[in-house]
Amino acid sequence: MKRLLLVLLVALAAPQVAAARPDTVAWCGTDEVTTDRVPDLEVASQRQIRFVYAVPSDAPDNFLETASGIATDATWIDQWWETQDPTRAPRFDRYPFPGCTSKYGALDIGFVRLPNRSAVYTLENTPSIRLDRDLRSVFSDSQKTIVYFDAPIATSTTCGETDYLADDSGGAQGIVYIFMQSCSVGPPGTGQTAEVAAHELLHNLGAVPEGAPNECERSSGHVCDSTTDVMYPFLGEESTLDGVQLDVGRDDYYGHSAIVWDVQDSDWLSHLPQFPFSLAVAGAGRLVTRAGRTGLPCDVGCTSLPLDAGQKVAVAAAPAHGWVFDSWSGACAGRAPSCTVAVGGQTAATATFVRAKTRLAVAVTGRGRVTSSPGGLSCPGRCTGSFGAAAVRLRATPARGWRFAGWSARCGARETCVVHGIVRLTARFGRA
Repeated sequence: MKRLLLVLLVALAAPQVAAARPDTVAWCGTDEVTTDRVPDLEVASQRQIRFVYAVPSDAPDNFLETASGIATDATWIDQWWETQDPTRAPRFDRYPFPGCTSKYGALDIGFVRLPNRSAVYTLENTPSIRLDRDLRSVFSDSQKTIVYFDAPIATSTTCGETDYLADDSGGAQGIVYIFMQSCSVGPPGTGQTAEVAAHELLHNLGAVPEGAPNECERSSGHVCDSTTDVMYPFLGEESTLDGVQLDVGRDDYYGHSAIVWDVQDSDWLSHLPQFPFSLAVAGAGRLVTRAGRTGLPCDVGCTSLPLDAGQKVAVAAAPAHGWVFDSWSGACAGRAPSCTVAVGGQTAATATFVRAKTRLAVAVTGRGRVTSSPGGLSCPGRCTGSFGAAAVRLRATPARGWRFAGWSARCGARETCVVHGIVRLTARFGRA
């Protein structure tokens, strides 16, 4: 555990680096839920970042009044990040609320009523250890969580906190906190909470790794080469994401390609641009589709799923009963049922299934006849037939004075036999 704080420094001016202030976002949800809403709009990976509003057991619930500000913070972080690095963005969890046309109006924001009263969380200078304990089993291991804690804390100058540099962990080790009633940060959506959230999220994604060249001597996990770096340990009184940069000089924690951990490689970041990915099924069959470790909802086809640039997608085609896989078209080709494609633009493929054919070779011993349904086979002696049907019913009829003695395989002594595929068999007749 490595406790990492962002502290308000009133004397620090807010430098202007790049404008990124978004329009206010209206959150599309109306409900309060703790669990992750499904299905996800972001399907490229299960490793997603969710926003959660949390209050002690005795605190007022201002979730619905706060949610749009949190959605605006998410938009601000996304726009700022893409300005700093056009190839990456945080993979924020989103949900298809009905009628929602805004990217982060669809943000999946959770609500948690904590088990303890407000006084419990002010016993220590900062409450993150207690909060980690209370939230240990709430969030999945694939999820990182940005928690907006809406209650007073003991130290009024601590703006946010996380207890872990967790480059490869979610769940209990993937939680960061924004202390809404500390540092005079103002309501979510007005500026400073977005910067605090970005700072603490970067910590939890692994910044700043030990051994970084500009790591602060007296504040590990931060950099001190520039006051305009988002990982500087102090928050300016009026600072927002408009005035800070992502790893000034690209030499400490982001985009540096050195031997220490590089946050740019995090699985919780999308690889931009994302491209629409579609699959279709012709005929009767299903598809099993995986993007890395993540299953995609394409069993019977899917349309315009947003997938990361360079994402490899593996698809396997499985025919329904009575059908066979025929071929691929589009981004996949050939007659092998499995296909792997790399997404590098708009990508689409179609799996075609056709009805299985039945091919028969029948021999008759003794005196009798074998006929088929559907028709096409009527043989004493030897005969062959090919059928477009997936299954064919054969009937053995003995001649007068003879009896049916059985088939050579499959159906035993019954006079009717249902077969499919490529089949060779003999119908045996004996004297009555």
